[in-house]
Amino acid sequence: MSKPYGMDRADIGDLSEVMALLDERTRWLRERGHDQWNTGRDPKAYIINAIGRRNTWLLRDNGTSLATLTLTSQGDPDFWTLEELRQPALYLGKMASTVRRSGEGLGSLMLAWAQDLAARTGFDYLRWDVWRTNKQLQDYYRSLGGRYIRTVPAAHRWSGALFHIPARRIAGLSDHVITCSGISAHEPSRSFISSLER
Repeated sequence: MSKPYGMDRADIGDLSEVMALLDERTRWLRERGHDQWNTGRDPKAYIINAIGRRNTWLLRDNGTSLATLTLTSQGDPDFWTLEELRQPALYLGKMASTVRRSGEGLGSLMLAWAQDLAARTGFDYLRWDVWRTNKQLQDYYRSLGGRYIRTVPAAHRWSGALFHIPARRIAGLSDHVITCSGISAHEPSRSFISSLER
């Protein structure tokens, strides 16, 4: 283990690493009786599309992938109101860390990194939706400062417990994780937003 870790935008050559992290976490959830990500839908097409749009990231330790997340400036209209969708927010999804490094605070670190990135690139909020039946995960996000907004029981959707956190710079973050590629420290928000919407 060596810090700071590196955060890189994933490219199509990283697809197997991203999928391995998501598949490992899905198995872990299933073993604990959670139905999250166990709907029978294959997320591979979603991830391929997200990588193509440059929305998926990998957290690495000396080249070894530890965790992944996907960020977009497009909120899900099944969950967020029109007023909320007009607000400048980054939306977080498909976040998973490797099980073998559980207890090291990787989820907290990635959330802090995304919160900092949102602030650096001109967004007001970092938002995400959580599986409605996974109360433990909802409590985990509350413990990290996530503000619960409401639960939306959208038809044919399993997620819908909505959270957000204000975008803000995180002091000392570079001691723990450095963005290695994909965005410079001073990239204008307009450029970053356009890269997310391609």
